[in-house]
Amino acid sequence: MRVLHLADRLSTRGGADHHLRDVLTRQAPQHTVTLIVGRVEPGLSPPEGLRVDRAPALARTDDDPRGLDALRQPITDADVVHLHNVMNPAALRLAVASGKCVITLQDHRAFCPGPGRTLPDGAACARAPSPGACAACLPEPVYRERLCGVTEARWRAMEGARFVVLSSYMAAELARLGRPGAAVIPPWVTVRQSPRPPGRAFVLGGRLVSHKDPLFVWGAWRDSGVAAPLWLAGDGPLAPQLLGAEPLGWLSRGALRETLAQSRALLFPTRWQEPFGILGVEALAEGRPVIATRRGGVGDWAEAGVLCVEPEDRVGMVEAIQALHQDDALAARLGEAGRTFVQERFSEARRSAQLEALYAEVAGG
Repeated sequence: MRVLHLADRLSTRGGADHHLRDVLTRQAPQHTVTLIVGRVEPGLSPPEGLRVDRAPALARTDDDPRGLDALRQPITDADVVHLHNVMNPAALRLAVASGKCVITLQDHRAFCPGPGRTLPDGAACARAPSPGACAACLPEPVYRERLCGVTEARWRAMEGARFVVLSSYMAAELARLGRPGAAVIPPWVTVRQSPRPPGRAFVLGGRLVSHKDPLFVWGAWRDSGVAAPLWLAGDGPLAPQLLGAEPLGWLSRGALRETLAQSRALLFPTRWQEPFGILGVEALAEGRPVIATRRGGVGDWAEAGVLCVEPEDRVGMVEAIQALHQDDALAARLGEAGRTFVQERFSEARRSAQLEALYAEVAGG
């Protein structure tokens, strides 16, 4: 099968980027795979045996057709066209018009112009997007009109494509907005066969931005009084405010997994409706428990090995950190339960087979 992947970027700066590389690595020996991206992170190499072409239009978020003509022949030649994080409505229209388009929605940008279906008070948004409905999140009129307009253009451009989402939460959101039937195919994650004894440090990872709520969990770590470091495996505008934590910056996939393996637990707060939260599953796969706020797609994996804390429950987060810090046996027991859960629920063979079945359906018309 000839599979064309179109993505906004090739990067290692988040779970969505890691998932794309996993898909490409799995498919390269099985299919004729082509990858075209808008931009490539400096110094980054593509998966082995895979050629990467550039089309800057794929990295644009406004409705801009410039440079898209170069995609017409690759789209025509492909049996399946699979899009990842492409937000340019003109590019979406071109791909969907082929009649063989699969779109993985990693986040809310295709249907929500605001902060991830989350209202200013932290509650989940159940409204259909419109300039009037989105005024609370986007108070500046000109900016709101522009953002709502391009979001509506994306939503219309995607009509007729097959959707892949990573969580049942995202599938429910699409159904709520009139597009039911999305295939729920979460990422596959390889588990560590011989997990290490629990380490000392707690890990906070990913983009350190307000909707990920790093200040909440940093404050809880400070209040807990534990004699254990807080490692920051990521970066973002809030990083300078996390005083006392140890910044590691953005890590390669291997370095990130090694950091998790050496840790005590992952701290996974979220203020927005998290689409999935791949980092949490990767921590469980390393035999490390997770302390998480259960919002959005986190509910798809916040079972074995996870201590759930209510959003904004600072005391609950403090107590969970203290409990894992003080009890080696509890940390080891939860870590092993999570590792077993991931091995059963998120195996590569099981999840990639789902994607292959969808490709066969799309290629067959």
